[in-house]
Amino acid sequence: MVYLAAQKLHHATTLHMLRGNHECRHLTEHFTFRAECLTKYSENFYRVCMETFDCLPIGALLNGQFFCVHGGISPEIQTLADVQKIDRFKEPPAHGPLCDVLWSDPNSDFGNEKNNDFFLHNATRGCSYYYTYPAVCDFLNRNNLLSVIRAHEVQDMGYKMYKENKATGFPALITVFSAPNYLDVYQNKAAILKYEQGKMNIRQFKNQEHPYWLPNFMDVLVWSFPFVVEKVTDLLLSLLSVCSDGELQEEVHHRASVVGEGVSYNRVINEYEIVKKKLEAERPARTKSQLSPERRQLINAKIQAFARMARFYDILRVEQENVSKLKAVSPNGVLPLGALAGGKDTLLQGSTSQHIRRLFSSHSPLFFFSLQP
Repeated sequence: MVYLAAQKLHHATTLHMLRGNHECRHLTEHFTFRAECLTKYSENFYRVCMETFDCLPIGALLNGQFFCVHGGISPEIQTLADVQKIDRFKEPPAHGPLCDVLWSDPNSDFGNEKNNDFFLHNATRGCSYYYTYPAVCDFLNRNNLLSVIRAHEVQDMGYKMYKENKATGFPALITVFSAPNYLDVYQNKAAILKYEQGKMNIRQFKNQEHPYWLPNFMDVLVWSFPFVVEKVTDLLLSLLSVCSDGELQEEVHHRASVVGEGVSYNRVINEYEIVKKKLEAERPARTKSQLSPERRQLINAKIQAFARMARFYDILRVEQENVSKLKAVSPNGVLPLGALAGGKDTLLQGSTSQHIRRLFSSHSPLFFFSLQP
């Protein structure tokens, strides 16, 4: 939004943005635009965006020959003067000419209709109309135009030229769709229409990979807190040496249960003995007068609680990453309901993805803890 506003300010007389059906409060709340505004900015920013949408033009006349609009024509619009009469400074209603120019579509049999009906009920959208080839030709001939240029529908090649108007020999309707790989699902190309010196050219382009972002738009500082807490906890444990032998042994058993099948238990025990000897060697000599048993017990309890909480957050972070990796290799990017409840074996039995099987068959400890029955 800020980029588009800056471009409009810089190219005030040559850049013109038309309103579409998604530029309204109803759809921005239904989809993710409002949520993104509130997450990244504020309610006031969202309000300003909606007021901006209310001010956008709903149609444009290109070179005096092409009527540009998001959806299409309306039974209540006979001439271009009728478009000028529409009160666009509001939320689009569920019916009427403002609704039609944003929501209408060409009939599925456009150019091959078996009757001369101009408009049909648009059952797919639940509002507005389907307009037919005779309706578009009548509108063009009445207003001395060549074509209607619109968007509103995904096209595999990014554009579609419809049947020619018999009076002009030019396509009566052109759909141009400029969002490549729409919704990250359609795998469609995108296109732009370039009209220069009386010549019209179509240029196509493909999508680019999305930049990486952290879950829930988290900034990297907040994301790093669990790592910092974990390291600070380890440092405190080492400096204060408040862990008893039994607690250290319990920690080793805990780590052995979560590191995975690829790490031997004997190796973990050996590492424990090494760490224990280092702690004993570095432990400063203290007299009873320096640290009372009650004070030592209190510090021990606090640090242990802090350590357990740090381990808890660390496990949550790792498991969230593991689930994200599982979703990435799932055929449709979504895990079925209850897929994790049965553990690793259930996933292997019910999975058709070779990627998931390969992950579990490796010696990596990936998913071992989160998928235990």
